[in-house]
Amino acid sequence: MNLAMLSAIGMTDIHAMNALKALLGSVINGVAALTFVIANKVYWLKGGLMILGALVGGYFGAHYAQKLSPRLVRGFVILVGTSMTIYFFLRTG
Repeated sequence: MNLAMLSAIGMTDIHAMNALKALLGSVINGVAALTFVIANKVYWLKGGLMILGALVGGYFGAHYAQKLSPRLVRGFVILVGTSMTIYFFLRTG
């Protein structure tokens, strides 16, 4: 959804769009995480493993996405988004 919104406002460079999407996602998730920490609702062992996985996946995902052609990255994003939409639509029906 974020990539579609960024495209709709005129961005065309998929790498710049992905970087901005990652930044926006980090801010949004940071606010949500802070809310749970303040409410003392965090299971730190499981949460720590998730943080580690997100950091490693985010770093390597961005690193390798920059090495791919923008057309391939865009096609992959569209394929995953469409597949997830169909899956969740059929699952709820």
